[in-house]
Amino acid sequence: MSGPLAGLRVVELCDEPGQYAGKLLADLGADVVKVEPPGGSSARQVGPFVKGIPGPNRSLNFWYYNTNKRSAVLDLESADARAAFLALARGADILIEDREPGWMAERGLDRAGIGNPGLIFCSITPFGQDGPWSRYRSSDMVGLALGGPMMMNGYDHADAPGAPPIRGHGDQGYHTTCHYAVHGILAALLHRDATGEGQAIDCSMHEALSCTVEVGMPYWLYVQRDVIRQTGRHAAAHATERWLYRAKDGHDIIIFGVGRDNASWKQLKEWFQSEGFGAHFDEPRFDSPAARQPGRGSPEAGEIMRELERFIAAHDADYVYRGGQERGQAWGTVRAPEETVQDPHFHDRGFFVEVTGEDVDRPALMPGAPYIFSATPWELRRPAPRLGEHTDEVLAELAGRGGP
Repeated sequence: MSGPLAGLRVVELCDEPGQYAGKLLADLGADVVKVEPPGGSSARQVGPFVKGIPGPNRSLNFWYYNTNKRSAVLDLESADARAAFLALARGADILIEDREPGWMAERGLDRAGIGNPGLIFCSITPFGQDGPWSRYRSSDMVGLALGGPMMMNGYDHADAPGAPPIRGHGDQGYHTTCHYAVHGILAALLHRDATGEGQAIDCSMHEALSCTVEVGMPYWLYVQRDVIRQTGRHAAAHATERWLYRAKDGHDIIIFGVGRDNASWKQLKEWFQSEGFGAHFDEPRFDSPAARQPGRGSPEAGEIMRELERFIAAHDADYVYRGGQERGQAWGTVRAPEETVQDPHFHDRGFFVEVTGEDVDRPALMPGAPYIFSATPWELRRPAPRLGEHTDEVLAELAGRGGP
């Protein structure tokens, strides 16, 4: 075992909503046992699949979200399997579950039924364990809609009059919720280390997402004003200049923070002027950083962005991106996933790892850890488990310590 959480034992009873929380802990070194029904977690049915052929061990999505875990199949509708689950939970530090409220208690598998006072019992649900919506159904998309982020995401009126809100892809709802769940678990671990006391954590996707609407909620709470959606930039209380521009080679460039300080503005201005753009930027009215900032309503900012659009349209995206960065500008190209995979920066830092699985001819690339530990290095200890791969192993461990 390796990683800063090595030695911690985790039981995970999760499908799509909560499995990322288990992955985060497993990737940090915890021993995570994923308990699955005989047919496997529903997450195994989520594509894409190896060579386009569905199967319980062929989901590439599942492969990513379940690295470094073990899989044990237990039919929790069976008394013997419930007894094994209870024994497993009594020897664990953490239990993560994403069943609907009441499901665990009805089967005697809640924290009271387990009887482990030091256990940190984290429940991940759409709307929490109580309240009028506690039994409502949801999904990643519905969570983003009800929590507020979807309303802030999409095209502004100038680009697409009457356009509806747009879902942000990448399971952002589930990811955000699982991050909050792990924050709570780690805080509860600190409390248990100090007091010996475990506790229950009620993590609601609805509340987690309502915390992440950027300026939307503060604007409404403080001045009762809704923000407006804007294409490729932050939602705001009023329309701001565009940040997304098309380069000569057809790629898009995202522009942020033009000329916020005099030093970077001087470099940017000289770059433009060396290529025949922005000759009038030497006028004193452009000297103030406040006048240069998009969103402030100044005519100077509008002129800068229009000239910037002309400059970008005359050059390839990579030239503009790297030239801007060299001059202290937070600019970037809008990349397709395959372009990101080919980025040498990721490979230089060892970000991608190779995994194998059913019917894979050669190792496949997968994102690794977004952090580097100096004392407890991250590693891919094992790929996502095959369905029930470790059932016998886990039950043998229970027998070895007096379990069922």
